[in-house]
Amino acid sequence: MSHPAPAVTVHAAVDGAIGTLTLDAPPLNLLSDALRAALLEALDEFKARRLRAVIVRSGGRAFCAGADLRDEVKLTPEQVQAFLDADEAVFSALAGFPGATLAAVDGYAYGGGFELALACDIRVAGRAARFAGVGVKLGLTVSTARLARVAGEGVALDLLLTGRVVEAHEAHVLGLVSSVTDDVDTEARRLADVVASRAPLSVQANKAGLRHCARLPLAEAVAYERGEWARLQRTGDHKEAVKAFFAKRPPVFTGE
Repeated sequence: MSHPAPAVTVHAAVDGAIGTLTLDAPPLNLLSDALRAALLEALDEFKARRLRAVIVRSGGRAFCAGADLRDEVKLTPEQVQAFLDADEAVFSALAGFPGATLAAVDGYAYGGGFELALACDIRVAGRAARFAGVGVKLGLTVSTARLARVAGEGVALDLLLTGRVVEAHEAHVLGLVSSVTDDVDTEARRLADVVASRAPLSVQANKAGLRHCARLPLAEAVAYERGEWARLQRTGDHKEAVKAFFAKRPPVFTGE
């Protein structure tokens, strides 16, 4: 007896040095076990292929509306930590990806979906984008770790204590997104192309350095930054950039 194939929840595509992950679990792209597993598998493959940028997008009316409450209410106390760890594995994989990760948000990004967008390095919003940290509406907490790092403590307190919905224009004003556009996919691809043209080791070092230095006293952060500068100054990509500068041509970076 044949069994139906499991539903595809994420479509992965590669074009040059850029990967695209399209969430496809209609109608709301809820964070299910299948969707988490598909995202992690695709990110592992993209990392192995040394892609330089990854775009996370959706094809429906929601970017991602967070966890499925039908799953959450069934959790026993013993299962809660594993449930939370499964979400964080995806968020950490996005944040820790060696290249840039970009969220192309055009629709609802609520709760865990808001966290999914915050875990990406760059966020671009379509006109229909809506963001909300809804934990306070459910007697829970969400995004206290990442939101303040993205937009500051004042913004984080406003959004997380009220649970209010932020539309695209306000999200831009608050610093949640880099831009608001009529064509979010085109803008995300444009930014991905720009980052993919930069030195890969430098992109990775800037990502890691920003997060590491945010936890350090200023003097230690400056010392770390200088150490990374000296390390990167010895790389082939830096030498290529200097040669290209004097030859008046675009550099060709290899990640070495």
